Amino acid sequence: MQAPPASIRFTPFIKWLSVLLVGAFAFVLFEKIHEVALVFVGSIIVAYIFYPVITWLTHYLRGSRMWATLLFHIVVLGFLTGVFIWIVPIISRQYVLLRQELPSALNQLSGIVIVVGSEQVAVGAEIRKNIDTVLLSLPARVPRLFVGVIEGFLHLLAFVIATFYLLLRGERVVRNIFHLVPHTYRVEVRHVGTQIHGILSGYIRGTLLLIPIMAVLTTVALWLLGVRYALLIGIISGVVEILPIIGPWSAALFAIVMAIFQQPALFGGEAWIVAAVIGGIYFGLRMFEDYVIIPAVVGPAVHLHPVLVIAAILAGAAVGGVLGLFLAIPVTSVLQYTLRWLYGKLIDDRTLPSM
Repeated sequence: MQAPPASIRFTPFIKWLSVLLVGAFAFVLFEKIHEVALVFVGSIIVAYIFYPVITWLTHYLRGSRMWATLLFHIVVLGFLTGVFIWIVPIISRQYVLLRQELPSALNQLSGIVIVVGSEQVAVGAEIRKNIDTVLLSLPARVPRLFVGVIEGFLHLLAFVIATFYLLLRGERVVRNIFHLVPHTYRVEVRHVGTQIHGILSGYIRGTLLLIPIMAVLTTVALWLLGVRYALLIGIISGVVEILPIIGPWSAALFAIVMAIFQQPALFGGEAWIVAAVIGGIYFGLRMFEDYVIIPAVVGPAVHLHPVLVIAAILAGAAVGGVLGLFLAIPVTSVLQYTLRWLYGKLIDDRTLPSM
């Protein structure tokens, strides 16, 4: 049946009002179901990161994107299973040893006192009290943890299904969105989209490459120094690379604390020597990362002033937690490019901005 011609026409005011109402509704809906929405945001990010891999595999599987997507999921599942079988026992042993030494470390921590003027501040005792409070509250949280496990499983299932669909049909989804743009503006919109794609792909994929690189370098450095739990600390140091500025230095502080309280003591048991050596190692790795690794794997994707980076990190943490920290810098860089493009429109500049 042929559809009749459209008879309803919106005035410019009604068009803008419709856009504002849809935007307000989307914002309110996101506020109400933001936890579920974040699952799908995560699936979009993962699909975006690994989409080129699926495209590459498709060429070797006679053009079948379905088989490429299935093979990718099987390989990822096998890899995660292998890592679980190989690494988890090592981490578990280090965790057991850590728990055995934790009471002694806490007792030493309780004795830390800072003298301010003529007053003594028992900093260690206060930290110990807070740790004990958290440990005592764990049993009361068990029922909520059980519910959280069920909810987490459902979120994981939704994440896997959404990621599978986006990896399989992502190009079609993007094409359908692109076709909503009037034909006159498509060349410019394609250029702007390409620039944004370069910013996001360069930063996100580069940052994810930093995780294994820094984990290996940190583990080897700590192992050579004789620090216990080197593998566990190295993995943590690599994972927190996704948190700009905050992550690397938090990992350094964690490594220093673990090295100071380990038995047998390092470097004759002098805490300041241990802190200086471990801190120097992390500082050296950080400089190597900033001036060698990041320029090579991230490239010129992000150009932000350091003050703007700090502001973006604080805003990202306030808005989206850990995910906000991870996305703060690339999103801010995209916003910076978008503002440059809008400024060009305001001054009627016919030259489109590039990265």
